[in-house]
Amino acid sequence: MDNTTGNKGGRPPVVFSNPDLPNGAVAANKSGYSSTVICGSNAAGEALPPHFQLKTMSQSDSTQKLSVDWFVHAVNVRGKFGLESEQVLPTTFGMNERGGINAIELDKYIKKAILPLYPDAADVPGKRVLLKLDSGPGRMNLDMLAHLRLQGVYVIPGVPNTTHVTQETDQNYGLYKSIYRANLELLSKARQQKRKTISVINLPLLVFGGYDYITKIVLTNAFERAFSLERNLSCWKKCGAVPLTPLPLKSSQVRHQLSVNGSPETQEAHRLKEIEALNRFHCDLLTSRGFLGDTLKKSAPRLRKHLPAITAPKSKERIMAIKNAKAARQMFYATGGQHLNSDEFFQAREHAKRLEKAKEVQGQKEKRLLLQAAETDARALLSAHGPLTEETYKDYKVKVIKQLCKWQQCKIDGISRKEQFFDLYRTTPEPPPPEPWTGEEELDMQELLKPDMPMKKTQLGVAAKQMAVATSHNLAHLDQETRHKLLQSLATFERDHPPPS
Repeated sequence: MDNTTGNKGGRPPVVFSNPDLPNGAVAANKSGYSSTVICGSNAAGEALPPHFQLKTMSQSDSTQKLSVDWFVHAVNVRGKFGLESEQVLPTTFGMNERGGINAIELDKYIKKAILPLYPDAADVPGKRVLLKLDSGPGRMNLDMLAHLRLQGVYVIPGVPNTTHVTQETDQNYGLYKSIYRANLELLSKARQQKRKTISVINLPLLVFGGYDYITKIVLTNAFERAFSLERNLSCWKKCGAVPLTPLPLKSSQVRHQLSVNGSPETQEAHRLKEIEALNRFHCDLLTSRGFLGDTLKKSAPRLRKHLPAITAPKSKERIMAIKNAKAARQMFYATGGQHLNSDEFFQAREHAKRLEKAKEVQGQKEKRLLLQAAETDARALLSAHGPLTEETYKDYKVKVIKQLCKWQQCKIDGISRKEQFFDLYRTTPEPPPPEPWTGEEELDMQELLKPDMPMKKTQLGVAAKQMAVATSHNLAHLDQETRHKLLQSLATFERDHPPPS
């Protein structure tokens, strides 16, 4: 809500001025308050009910407060989405310390604001929901992704570094921010003339517009203008999503490259070729006149001959590629843009956990094998030289006594004399026989190293089991129709998946 540095969308204008002259001052609202607003639309062009994430210093939900004046200008949204008929849907809000979206708040927002719009969503053909998200905190939350997958919601991330051409909502935000900041500037000037300030209760007024009862001015509805049905459909079309077209690839804002081995070229690629030809002509001209023209030569970018290999679905290679992906770009190279909560994603995350466990088990194995080796060597030495006593002490060398002390797991730091090793050996009891490393333990460790473990052992399987247990414990709370559907599903599964004979 601080309009001292805000720009009205797009790039800031270039202003030429005389540094010897003082700059004019513009009155501005200097509120340090900031919040987050989540907007969006579906493929039918319906605008999602906007969600505001506000700041709060409360340490518990019971002490969180919001002035009723905040709701004076908050509006409702009409839409059908996955409901039986068009309904009026309210603006939603949440609160946390920073007024931003983290893993917890994103999970709460999706469950309380998105899922109710699609009450019949299920992980069956025709009932699935595809949720497109940008990159940010909480998108890789395993618990959230598992529960969404069980409810038929598939989360797909935006293509990295292409938000300006492939993300529909980003096309809406340009106009939204321009109108919002114009409203903020207009309201700020009007309030200052009345010696009044702008606070968080004015946030809906700035977003949804309307009549300000203090200054008697009318602000434009930024949300309605930016997220209207016509503009939403236009944004989806511009991003090549509805209808499905390669339109973003033709955008001048996308990096274009010259063709290699006869691959097709875009109009922008032809323009790059012309620029490259002109560059070479003028550089050659400069060289012919005695200048170092070659230093100014620049070649147009060309398509790489060897593109990153995209792995096949349901393969070990894809699971390993997802596990090793450190950024969204690498994830796209591994899957070609597959949704996040796929089977391979959960297997990759579980594989990473199991590798950490296998590393611990490997350390235990090496320690026990060392103890077994020390036990074997010590028994051989004692068998060859006899028991180490005061009578046989002189027959033993220092390094042999030292090795026996290591077998007894004595602390020998700072000890070098033979008498000291002998006293330490004599006063330390003989260690118990080490536990041997068994073949079953080796098989268990090798099982941890396998990337393609069954789905029931992943986070998705754990979430499904928790849901099943919760359902079995709460059958009394289900209506007869729901219980009947549950029994039908169980009978169908038992018929299609008979137990092995």
